Amino acid sequence: MNDWRSRLIDAVSPLESGVRALRVHGYRPESVDDYRPEKTAAVLVPFLDLPEPELVLTRRADHLPQHAGQVSFPGGAAEDDDRSAVQTALREAWEEIGLPPDLARPIGFLDRMDTISDYRVLPVVALVAPEVAWQPDEREVAEVFTVPASVILDRGRFQEQHIERHGRRYTIWSMPWKHHLIWGATAAMLMNLITRMEQSSGQKHPGIRSGT
Repeated sequence: MNDWRSRLIDAVSPLESGVRALRVHGYRPESVDDYRPEKTAAVLVPFLDLPEPELVLTRRADHLPQHAGQVSFPGGAAEDDDRSAVQTALREAWEEIGLPPDLARPIGFLDRMDTISDYRVLPVVALVAPEVAWQPDEREVAEVFTVPASVILDRGRFQEQHIERHGRRYTIWSMPWKHHLIWGATAAMLMNLITRMEQSSGQKHPGIRSGT
């Protein structure tokens, strides 16, 4: 196993550990510390399994009523017959970008992300076979693109901004990439992965470097 795969697997929370031990990040109403959103969703955080790995991202369709044109991971709300967050993430990736579930190998979770739109979102990290031919659903996805992991997992490329909302202080992360801006919940999930990789390796800014 190449070094980058080992570091990625070490950084995520194992699937067999479930979701109860995950930390919770994101939106909190004022004075409600035990806030739990009503709706459940999951996203796939897909890394192309290459010697020089790449992260797969989407740009949402411009006509959508919410988060139009924003960069995101494939994913969405859980359906009644979804048995788990992993199944939700794989199903949504198949529906949105044509990723066959048998070409994605889920390896673990990132921490839960709660959103102001009343969703608790579970990010599922997966290794993806590189021969996938993307088939974006134009009703939801305007574009599928990739970013080298050595770029997207470099903390120094992210910009930090602080805002206050409902009496609480939040950090907003963003990173420009070509003609895209990666920000919001997507950037927060990536920062969670970067932090996890730093902690699992015992280094300050290890990231995933090229040539490993």
